[in-house]
Amino acid sequence: MEEPKTPTQKPVEVAPPEDCYLGTISPVPSGEGEPNNRHGEAHMGRYRRSFRSRHIQILSLGSNIGSGLFISTGKALRNAGPGNMIIGYGVVMTMVIAVLQTLTEMTVAFPVSGNVIDYADRFIDPAAAFAIGLGEWLAWTTVLASEGAAFNVVVQYWTDAVPVAAWMTIILIITFAVHACPNRVFAEVQYATALVKVAMMLIFIGTSCAMLAGAGPTGTVHNGQYWRELPPFLHNVKGTCLCAIYAIWGVGDQVYVGIMGGEAKNPRFSMPRAVRSVGLRVFGFFMLIIVFITLLVPENDHRLLGASGMNASPLVIALNDAGINVVPDILNAAFLIIAATGGLEPLYIASRVLRHMALAGQMPKPLARVDSRGRPTWALLVTAVFTIAFTYINCSNTGAVVFTWFSSISSTIFMVVWVIIPICSFRFHAAIRAQNSDILKGRYAYRAWLWPLAPVFLGVIAFLVLVGLFAASLYPVDGAPLSAYSFFETYLGVPIVLAAFLGFKIVFRTRFRRASEIDLVSGHVPLSLENEEFLDRYYSQPMWRRVWSYVSAS
Repeated sequence: MEEPKTPTQKPVEVAPPEDCYLGTISPVPSGEGEPNNRHGEAHMGRYRRSFRSRHIQILSLGSNIGSGLFISTGKALRNAGPGNMIIGYGVVMTMVIAVLQTLTEMTVAFPVSGNVIDYADRFIDPAAAFAIGLGEWLAWTTVLASEGAAFNVVVQYWTDAVPVAAWMTIILIITFAVHACPNRVFAEVQYATALVKVAMMLIFIGTSCAMLAGAGPTGTVHNGQYWRELPPFLHNVKGTCLCAIYAIWGVGDQVYVGIMGGEAKNPRFSMPRAVRSVGLRVFGFFMLIIVFITLLVPENDHRLLGASGMNASPLVIALNDAGINVVPDILNAAFLIIAATGGLEPLYIASRVLRHMALAGQMPKPLARVDSRGRPTWALLVTAVFTIAFTYINCSNTGAVVFTWFSSISSTIFMVVWVIIPICSFRFHAAIRAQNSDILKGRYAYRAWLWPLAPVFLGVIAFLVLVGLFAASLYPVDGAPLSAYSFFETYLGVPIVLAAFLGFKIVFRTRFRRASEIDLVSGHVPLSLENEEFLDRYYSQPMWRRVWSYVSAS
């Protein structure tokens, strides 16, 4: 029996994108496009669906390329060896594909800006939503602060004459200035930055192929000698788990892709279109670079931990060892652009998470307000204040120690989120079966590839990584004795999430959602006749034209 819809649950139709191959179609009217949500936020303002298909496609790829790829890879190689590095990064890149598939299935059905926070509330328990929301907000706020430090690391490749606080201030000004503009400006800046990231990776991949064959003044040929002469697996499983954490620091938790669905013009078209290829491209890009690093740089190179700034990056070490002088400067200039805009994504995610928690009544209601340009003004302002504090804390010696504890939150919380996403997916499917819903039926309904294998793989591996990391925090790989400092420096994010979950559940006495009672109506965007006609025209094209539309959108 079909569940009746209340007046506040009237779905909002979303127009097809303007930048697709079929030509221009009228955009969504100003202020429209966000589906009504069970929290009743209409009077709080709505986001504008200003992200086009090309934004989703390129930003989904570019968001996976962060400063962690250039800086933390040296620590991974030094602490784990090339074998563990391949396994750890390979597992995480495979998990990225599973995350994108699993998350997109729910995002297409419920394209809400709260994304995984909303799904944890909707399918599991409000306490789980509060814990994950608080963790995500804190994690991404500290990530923004760490991007300022990464910017300083890149600049020090050329000069250390400018105080650290000055570079931190520049990052904050750029970040806040872009977010003060309409969301379309944010999308375009992120789009351009993502293209720079992809171009930079292509340059390094091409240069690495040449260096393996002996390119450069030194003429050194690399034939896997570092794998043969040095132990490829350091610290066994603990080394693999450390590499997994370094990898997730580099790619993030993919929630960004889902949150963009809440501001996409046509999530039913743009979201599946993006994730079909992004996961494989991320896997290919990252694994190629990781393989090159293990072949070009030995794990015992003292510069991996002893050098300062970008000189400790294995990418720069490989180029310097080959005697190539120009390419490192080009790559560092690209790193500089990436680091300068590195705070845009964290502030975007943190503010959207905070705003959704306010809508759900888990934060003060004023934080839920969205202005006429689609910006969550108060959520942005509060997040910015905490960001400024975290950023300048990192400028002092004592503050750097405090900040190290905060920054350890992000990677572990991201892995906890990867445990929650599969649980949400299984509860989503359980609700569909219990209510006999047709939400995943129809020609253009998006269903996760290899379900339920993908979420099972994701949840089990993420849990095992957390267990391995727990062991690494008790018995550090550097042989240091067990201490509360070393434990929480590595594992701080997990107890924060658990404490938030238990505290919220005890105080508010929440209960787990029953499959028969889960809300499958609010926030759902059914396929409109206009969108169905658009998709009919799109998929009636020859395959080569659809493939070309990916290229032209890029």
